Amino acid sequence: MASRNAKSPGDRGYGRYYKYESIRIEWRKFIEENHPRQKPIAEDFFKNFFRNHRGFQFVIAEVFDETTHPLVSAEKFADLKNELERKTGQSLPEVSNTSDVKIKDERRSFSDLYAYINFSKSLRAANDQIKVRRRKDAVESVRELRTFLQRKPNARAMAIDIETYENDHSKILEIGFVITSLASPEGNEQAYHFIIKENLHMVNRDYVSDNRDNFRFGTSQRMSLADAAGKFSQYIGDVDVLVTHSGGHDEDYLARNGMSLKGKPMFDTQLLGLALLTDEKTLNVFGLKRLMDDLGISYNEDILHNAGNDAYYTMKLFLALTKKV
Repeated sequence: MASRNAKSPGDRGYGRYYKYESIRIEWRKFIEENHPRQKPIAEDFFKNFFRNHRGFQFVIAEVFDETTHPLVSAEKFADLKNELERKTGQSLPEVSNTSDVKIKDERRSFSDLYAYINFSKSLRAANDQIKVRRRKDAVESVRELRTFLQRKPNARAMAIDIETYENDHSKILEIGFVITSLASPEGNEQAYHFIIKENLHMVNRDYVSDNRDNFRFGTSQRMSLADAAGKFSQYIGDVDVLVTHSGGHDEDYLARNGMSLKGKPMFDTQLLGLALLTDEKTLNVFGLKRLMDDLGISYNEDILHNAGNDAYYTMKLFLALTKKV
């Protein structure tokens, strides 16, 4: 459930948020393809949305890829879904959502459709610049990785992942990491999975599955966050390079809990995948599953969202990407 607390611009928001454009596009497409007789109802619903929902409050926020969008909270999403289902007499599908956003404006309303369109155009222009910059960052990351591999072909690499509580991402539930030598990685991976004792009562179930007891590549260890931070920091001291997948937020959460990743070269498989697996016109980044599919890496989808398993697959992805550098 989305937080009801007032937030200042730049605060993080937790819970589910939905892009309004995703709602509009996905529901109109669903009705058109599956219930064509109700198509005019769905079209009218969105065409006259701002006239019929005066004062409707959007959340303007930055999502995981640093782009900014008008979002709808989980409560308002449920209200809209119920309303359009009543009007069409049809059940509507769920829509993709995000659970960690950086809020810029918690209460933004639009006088009419044209005000919304003009605002969206300005966001789109800014978002396009961000995507272009990210593409350049991805190309630069590949260049840096190539230089690093030439300089340290026998480097010890450490892939990192954490799982946080879906309703408060400042609460770390699991820490997973895998260490291997780039000179002979296959079969030499050392996988670790720490389950944080004091947060055992926090269970993910609404937005992602709770897989903390499904570590498949070693033995899980239960310990306090303080002990986990100490052990984690010791292991970091023995490696040469760090690897994450879309790990910017993970780095922040770890740092807040005494686990700094500073001082080591770090590569993000999401950025590397953007530069190495797509053409120069592609600006959108892809998730872990999509990149593993593209590279033919086998994985068990049922055990994802376990920090140890995700770290293991992130390492597999990184090793496959290094072969394309």
